[in-house]
Amino acid sequence: MIDEGNAVQQRLFPKDPNAIADRLALIEDWKVLNEERDLLSLAEDVFVIEPRLERAGGNRTAERPPFLKPEEFGYGRELLHAAMVELAKRRMRKAIGPEDHLRQAVGALDELTEQENALVERLREWYGLHFPELAPMVDVVTYVDLVATHGQRDRMSIPQRDSVGAPLGDREENEVKGLAGLAKLVSVRRAAVESYVERSIRELAPNVSQLVSPMIAARLVVLAGSVDRLARAPAGTVQLLGAERALFRHLRTGSRPPKHGVLFQHPSVNRAPPWQRGAIARAIAAKVAMAARADAYTKRMIAPELLKDLDETLAEIRRRKAEKPARSRYRESKKRVKRRKESRH
Repeated sequence: MIDEGNAVQQRLFPKDPNAIADRLALIEDWKVLNEERDLLSLAEDVFVIEPRLERAGGNRTAERPPFLKPEEFGYGRELLHAAMVELAKRRMRKAIGPEDHLRQAVGALDELTEQENALVERLREWYGLHFPELAPMVDVVTYVDLVATHGQRDRMSIPQRDSVGAPLGDREENEVKGLAGLAKLVSVRRAAVESYVERSIRELAPNVSQLVSPMIAARLVVLAGSVDRLARAPAGTVQLLGAERALFRHLRTGSRPPKHGVLFQHPSVNRAPPWQRGAIARAIAAKVAMAARADAYTKRMIAPELLKDLDETLAEIRRRKAEKPARSRYRESKKRVKRRKESRH
């Protein structure tokens, strides 16, 4: 407390960077410190310049008190610097949340899927020199497992082992089996990461996950930046998440605008006729926006009601757009694009 420029009452912070950082963090969160409450209780009328301290009974004033030098109380610049460094470290740790881990996991999942596909394709080409008939006989998982386990075609437990392929030497067999083993390891790791993504997104956005499937929900959250940003996005933005390149191309060249982004992975969109996909994607995006707001703010489970409403909306869209529109409309749109390009030149 200051009276006529002199400190008449004081409650000093511990001369420890961590303790000072603790108190600075509380002040950032708009909380009143115990030392401040203690000082405010010593007098009936205490004037403060911070709105934060009004909560503890202080009277707000615009008159600023004289500045006190911290060095006079034993607080050097080195101590303040160490406390600010510690506070900055805490901010950085606090800034990293579950959505950041989800973003990395989705990126890892895409890369692992790409690597797995490349390894399996290379394995099929290489092992096809020895046993080309195997690929159409079994699925991919069985194919990789048979090659990794047996190598030679005459050792495989399948009914047909006749082949037009060339013999496989010992060195070649070891390399092919090693490649198949690597493909299996990548497949196992990809499945583990996919399981992690699904568990994480069900915790972060349970309504969106139930509405459009966990993987689509995870990609929507990653593209939006967070569940909170997805909740603040309008339905039109949700509909085009993942189609940014096509949207910019439309704005730059006048080409046809995109109808959907990640939502194309939804079965109701990719299985629908092309002329229905835009309306279906819009309907799903509207429900996703509502589900994301529930996940971010109210924490209520509203997905079952949204799914019921969505089914009715999609049935109405399919009934209303059952017939394919006339091709002349597409031709007219192409002509408009052509005229727009010519006018620019």
